Amino acid sequence: MSLGAAGIRRVAVTVQAAAALGIAAALVRTAAWPWPGALAAGAGLILGGIAAGIAIAFALSGRGLWVGRADHPPAPPAELAATRRPLRLAQALRCYGAECLAVLRMFDWLQPFRARAPFVPADPARPGRDAPPVLLVHGYACGQAIWLDMQPALAAAGYRCQGIDLEPVFGDIDDYARALLAAMRRIRADTGRAPLLLCHSMGGLAARAALRLAGDEDLCAGIVTLGSPHHGSALARFGGGHNARQMRCGSPWLRALSAAETPRLRARMISIFSWHDSIAGPPCTAWLDGAGHIALSGIGHVSLLRHPAAVRAVLDALAELSARGR
Repeated sequence: MSLGAAGIRRVAVTVQAAAALGIAAALVRTAAWPWPGALAAGAGLILGGIAAGIAIAFALSGRGLWVGRADHPPAPPAELAATRRPLRLAQALRCYGAECLAVLRMFDWLQPFRARAPFVPADPARPGRDAPPVLLVHGYACGQAIWLDMQPALAAAGYRCQGIDLEPVFGDIDDYARALLAAMRRIRADTGRAPLLLCHSMGGLAARAALRLAGDEDLCAGIVTLGSPHHGSALARFGGGHNARQMRCGSPWLRALSAAETPRLRARMISIFSWHDSIAGPPCTAWLDGAGHIALSGIGHVSLLRHPAAVRAVLDALAELSARGR
């Protein structure tokens, strides 16, 4: 039996703690450091390594390194491209610092230790009470705990939320799509309404694949993607599993998914993205011809799950799709 996302993250946290302790022990033994200082140094080195990895991810994604010219995302319309602005140094540092904190909170706390935390019930007095239920779909190597920071805001707006864990962690996105179809059918049977799908990162690709499989079956009221690499990710070449290969820029799977979609399907999607995403890059990868778009700036990939501007954008997108279905 393979580990789920929460189990993998608990192993990773254990390895990090053991490495920090090992460094501390070496400093005590070889350099006669006192234990408090040695432990601080060990933890600092581990945290520094994580921070360095995040900086490298920003650099690779922002420049789309190792992505061939033919595999680069198409240029978005001029109106959307005009929203892209370079960050000043202070803005870039804030973006980077916020992403480091978001990554640590997400992968060293929420995912490993809060994987089964319940969602907040929806406020029945808010406008979202009349909206379809919302199915929250996570991204690569994650679980539904990624939504714990944003979901209370959705509940406060009246949205009834359910989550799903897509497994196996490194499986086929088409298998995730079938799992989503089953979840959408169950929600419709339970509530009488097709759900909205709110999807982070790879979850947006799984949702698109599910919509393709659904055909004419009315199972989805609309899709909101958040930082989804619709044209692939430059970092996918470094990821493990079949799903990472499917997310490589220009992959046959991505091309087939795009070719199978009709303008009618695309019109039911809204892509929210950051021009400064640390994972979903090159920067135009979240643009999807025929879909709606909300462009943000100065927000990293994991930060999209908790940044106030991203939360507002999600609420706006859900409200728009809900209004269309009335």
